[in-house]
Amino acid sequence: MAPMSEMREPKAGTRRAGGLPPWVGAYWAQAVIWILLASIFLFDLLTHPENVSACFAYAIPIFVSLFERRPKPFFYAGTATALSLVGSFIEPSGELPFAAVLGNRLIAVATQWLAAMLVKVHYRRDVDARREAEFQRRFVDILSHEIRNALTVITGHVHRLTKPSEQIALDDLKARAEKIRNAAERIESIVDRVQFASALGDGTIPIRRQVIDINAVIRKLADQLREEQQDRPIELNLCPEPRLVEGDETLLRQAFENVIMNSAKYSLRDRPIALSTEKHRSAVRIVIADRGNGIPADDLSRVREPYFRGASSKGTSGAGLGLYFVERIVEAHKGKLRIESETGKGTKVIIDIPQGTEPVAP
Repeated sequence: MAPMSEMREPKAGTRRAGGLPPWVGAYWAQAVIWILLASIFLFDLLTHPENVSACFAYAIPIFVSLFERRPKPFFYAGTATALSLVGSFIEPSGELPFAAVLGNRLIAVATQWLAAMLVKVHYRRDVDARREAEFQRRFVDILSHEIRNALTVITGHVHRLTKPSEQIALDDLKARAEKIRNAAERIESIVDRVQFASALGDGTIPIRRQVIDINAVIRKLADQLREEQQDRPIELNLCPEPRLVEGDETLLRQAFENVIMNSAKYSLRDRPIALSTEKHRSAVRIVIADRGNGIPADDLSRVREPYFRGASSKGTSGAGLGLYFVERIVEAHKGKLRIESETGKGTKVIIDIPQGTEPVAP
């Protein structure tokens, strides 16, 4: 199968803002920071402790840490604080009492930590911006690839249909028309997914609440899969009594269908897909399991990110939005989603939906 996920640090070897090559950020910035720290401390030793300008100067190397590959502003702020306090004891104060000197230095220390927080916020925003740019680049690549493939199918069949020199049998005409329709539906599906993704800007989905029998929904999806893939074995293990939840049947059906179709897509036709429901604490648990290729461990933590497609998805159509949608829909119903997978053995998706309006117990 293919959390918006967590924030990741920039990869080694990438250029930072300003066009600096990675070796500059990795070595020279760090050297400059320590030279500045040492120089400022030496200046502090040579001047009277009542002169706190050196303590404010420690903000300079903290800001320079922006040019590091992975800035450590809080570490440098801690070092600057220690040096500032040590500097107050080197030479006894003259006219001002020691408490006043220390108070002035503590004000400078607060400035150092403020500088560190500003550097950290700027760095995180930079990471977010580059991460978003990567998402957009990946999305454009996937979208272009999927639409180009569908259009190639449409163009090829239309070309054959419009060749005046060929006599096309009725069955062949119907088959080609069906392939054109399927390709057009693929494009429509991609557009729908993109529109749905853009609608999740604030991370929420409006849902229409009604009482739903999860068993009935899963049974319908199993019948749909049998009809579409008649040679696909399906193991259905539903609770004997109805499993009722409150939620939006259309959205939940879309979520379950997405997972089931992913299982079918990434496993051989003779491999069974197991669908089951059971009561789990205050929730209804839906388990969808396949015996396909599984998800590599490195990809498992990222499969719910938008536009992410792992190594196992190569050669398979898709935009990398399926599980992202599923998780958003489950969260909108105050549910929980868990994925277990082992390479070569298959994948199990576990979805817990509350029976009432209470959140699922952890």
